[in-house]
Order: sequence, then structure tokens, then C-alpha cells
Amino acid sequence: MLWMILANARKRRARAIMTVAGVAIGVGTLFALLAVSAGMESALEREIEGLGAHILLLPEGCPYALTLALMQGIDTVEYIPEDTLPQVRAVDNVRLAVPVVVGRVQLGGEPVSLYGATDELFAVKRWEGTGFSGAVVGSDVAARLKLAPGQSISLDLYETVTVEVARILPRTGGRDDTFVFVPLITAQTVLGLPERVSAVLVQTDDIARTAPTRLTLSRMANVQAVPPSDVFDMLVSLFGSIKSTLTLVTGIAIVVGVLTTMNTMTMAAYERKRDIGLLRAVGATRADVFRLFMVESLALSLVSGVLGVALGYAATRFLPRTSGFGLESPPVFSLGYVALCLLVAAVVGSLSGIYPAMLAARTQPIKALREL
Repeated sequence: MLWMILANARKRRARAIMTVAGVAIGVGTLFALLAVSAGMESALEREIEGLGAHILLLPEGCPYALTLALMQGIDTVEYIPEDTLPQVRAVDNVRLAVPVVVGRVQLGGEPVSLYGATDELFAVKRWEGTGFSGAVVGSDVAARLKLAPGQSISLDLYETVTVEVARILPRTGGRDDTFVFVPLITAQTVLGLPERVSAVLVQTDDIARTAPTRLTLSRMANVQAVPPSDVFDMLVSLFGSIKSTLTLVTGIAIVVGVLTTMNTMTMAAYERKRDIGLLRAVGATRADVFRLFMVESLALSLVSGVLGVALGYAATRFLPRTSGFGLESPPVFSLGYVALCLLVAAVVGSLSGIYPAMLAARTQPIKALREL
């Protein structure tokens, strides 16, 4: 049976190549979509966890836009008065309340994201040390501007402040790599935000009692208390709308692959009537002919599936690693995605081969032989 399938593919090489390419594009798109989606969700989860807060205390406004601005180091027009901090720290179950201010500044003529916080940030981020003795620089910023520990740097926007680089953070693959971390008062001076903060990172003593603590915090004036999990769910849902569109495009590509394969196999059934007649004349049953065409259709689709997975993997290597949320999100690959894509290819082969196989199986041997 295998030699017959190979002989037919060689005889109709151009058609076989176009059929394989059509299915491979659909499968490759599906594989790339799965890998990129998983990478995006993983990046979002990593960044939300990287904030180190059980509760995000934000100024009034859209919590999701404010959280994204916090993660990306972008200036906003909404801020929390710094005198709110004593009230936050007085709430039962609040263990840490770390004020944070972020914004874009100039460093050596280049724009960088500045992140100001109190020494408590070291406990939240789980860094070595107990507090700031200078600037803590993310690995990407250090590499781009060729910075080293002990070097003096000038941060400039509304005011110019010179600080010494205390340490370079090891690469994390997250947004921390793009920040320059400094004491809160330093960042407020450079950004022109005296006695104001962008957010407060709240950690609780008892995570089980986080919900009532958040409710208490949310009753304070001019602030909103947001669980990071809610922000994550919302951002994932926003990405889901984009994912739905891409899934629709993928589905269309797969349907086109089904129709292309069905057309190829149907044409093969008509063109090979004499071959089918000879097979039936030497003892092949209708079931044998049906099985031959089904196996041929499955073989074409599985070859397409393997090629599609390879194309999808290669394509993700050339896609931008930064998502629409400004987060670095390398694709995540899984053997499960490979298995799913090959299953889809097998389903394509099965669906597209049924009608041509039935058509071939109904061929009358005597009528076919008369055409010899």
C-alpha cells in the first residue's frame, strides 16, 4: 500500500506539494498561536507576581491601566498622597506597605524607567541586603548604557540628581531588567512628585484574611485596593479577544486545508479509475480501496502536520518577543501542543478523505477496465 501512495505522490508531485503546504500553514498557525498565547499568559503571571504584593493600592482611575503603567514604568496623571501611608499601615493584617513612584527620566541622554521605593522593597523583591545604598540597576539598562557598580549616574527630568550605582541586578527576563531602582525621595525629586506616590504595595500577615483587609483599604478616600489576581484575569481576557481573532483565522486556514486535501483526493479518485479497476479485478474489495484512499489522505495530512509544527516553531523564533502590553513574552513550547497539532492534522486527513474514499470504493471494475 505504501508504494502505491508514494507512486501517486510522485506522479502528481505539484498537487501533492500544494496540498501539504495548505494543511501545513493551518497547523503551523495553530502551533504558533498556542505557543505565543502560553508565553503571553506566563509573562503576565510572572510580572504580576513580581510586583510582590497581595494587594495593590492604586489611585482612582482604571486599575488595569494604572497597573500596566506601574509594571512598565510609565508616568500617570493620578497619584496617591503620601500622607495616606500611616492609615494604610494602621490597618489590621497589613504587614508591609511599600510606597512606589515610577516614571520615565533621562540617563546619559537615553530614556529609562525610574522606580522609587522605600527600603522595604528589598524584602518584597527578596533582594540581598536591607536597603538602598545607591541605585540598583536592571540588567538591560546596565548593558545598554554600559553601567557598572561604583559608577556615578545623573538622573534628569524636573530635577537632576546624581547617584552611585550600588549593584546590577541579575537578568530576570521581566520588567525589573528595564528599571533603575532608587530611594523614594530621590525618585520623587527627579520626577517632580513631592509627597505623592504612584501606588502602594501591600503585603498581609495572613493571606487567608486578605479579602477583608482589601475591603477596609478600599474604604479610604482617593484610593482603590485591587487584588493582583483580578488584574491578571482582566489582562488575560483582554489578550483573549486578540486570541479569538487569531483562532478564527487559524480555523479558516484549517478548513481551507480540509477542502484542498478533499479536492486532491477526489481528483485522484477520478484519475485513477483504471488503477482501481485493476485492483478490483485482481481481488481487492471495496473496503481495500476505501482503506487505501483513507490511508493516503491521512499520510498527506500527517506529513503536513509535522511540517506545520516545524514551520510554526521556526516562525515563533522570528516574532517580536514583546507583547502589546510591553512585556517580554517568549513563546512557551510543549509536547502537548505538538500532539494537539498532529491530532488536528489527522482529523483533517480523516474528514477530507471520507468522500473521495467512498467515491473510489464505488468504482465498478468492469466499467473501469473498459476504459483501458
